[in-house]
Amino acid sequence: MTAGGSTTRVVYADGPGAARIAPRAAIEAAGLDGPAEVLLGWTIEPPEWLDDPVREPGLRCATVLAGYGLARAVDDGRVTPLPVRLSAVAPMLVGDPPDLAVIGVVRRGRGYAFAGSVGWADVLAGVARRVVLEVDDHGADLGGPDVDGNVVATVARPARSGSPPATARPADQIDLRIGALVAALVPDAATLQFGPGGIGEGIARSLDRPVRIWSGLCTDAVASLADRGLLDSPAVAAYTWGGAPVERLAASGGLALRSATVTHDLTRISAIPRFIGCNTALQVGLDGAVNVERIGSRVIAAVGGHSDFCAGASRSPGGISVVALRSCAADGSSTIVDRVDVVSTQRSDIDVVVTEHGVADLRGAGDRERAVRLAALAAPHHRERLGVASR
Repeated sequence: MTAGGSTTRVVYADGPGAARIAPRAAIEAAGLDGPAEVLLGWTIEPPEWLDDPVREPGLRCATVLAGYGLARAVDDGRVTPLPVRLSAVAPMLVGDPPDLAVIGVVRRGRGYAFAGSVGWADVLAGVARRVVLEVDDHGADLGGPDVDGNVVATVARPARSGSPPATARPADQIDLRIGALVAALVPDAATLQFGPGGIGEGIARSLDRPVRIWSGLCTDAVASLADRGLLDSPAVAAYTWGGAPVERLAASGGLALRSATVTHDLTRISAIPRFIGCNTALQVGLDGAVNVERIGSRVIAAVGGHSDFCAGASRSPGGISVVALRSCAADGSSTIVDRVDVVSTQRSDIDVVVTEHGVADLRGAGDRERAVRLAALAAPHHRERLGVASR
């Protein structure tokens, strides 16, 4: 038991298969007590227990990856976003081990495997003082590592009854145009990284030559490359987010689930020749700096693996760090701005920026030329406001 009812630090492993059990129930299953201090990661399902202050009194909650299923709770202040790049989460856990890890798993023989994603869960399981496993008996075994750690309890995965999980937006014609422009930058024998959503799907659909995948995330769009004979080797990823296509990819041996300590390691990424990192953004400033976190005071997403992959790609021999985004946000505002609201990824780690209006190669360009090239990517009705001509 925690002495005197002191706070119990609980960390949930993240990903689409993240555990649903409430912190209070997990603490009791582990034989602990005290109010909970919870850390979450990438969460696509809004946790039902976040809406129940009676069952979770005195709850303090933070996340290292805002957005998706946590967007509303972050927006109204129930969850505090932390500005941590994904590669730094595991060292943070090692330096300050939590009292309790809560991890979603599937059965494998007499043991358990991570449920569709590894992320930093392998490190979490190894350093947490106690581990509670939530077992999904209906989940697919996608080949992740076996779970090892001080497992003190297992619980069945509860059924979901609240808000539906977040889904990735499918590609439209603008995304396909951006995807085609990005795909034209991809050299032969490249290793590619891209994320979920319309632009990622647009990139995958536009590729016409075999690639390798080394990414934070494997989606159905990645699986489609294998279906088209364009996947040169098993896709390496820390997380999966998809359906039957991803399951087929894993069953065929086309998926290699690895820890984020491997997939997001700067030294490993930068050592891969022709590594093309394709990431998106909320804003790109005229100096090339990138914002993926917030607009004004409203937090929308998090640093995640953005800065990891941008930095790695920019250092890869023959590699390119690409940021691809639509020229206008959903409200019609320009995503190419004079100055970003917050710098998530520094401009020195960005090589090329792409919108549906073209490609801006920033390599070898000074501030004046960068501004001119980036302003040309803005929607035509926003270009005059950027004031590049007076610089």
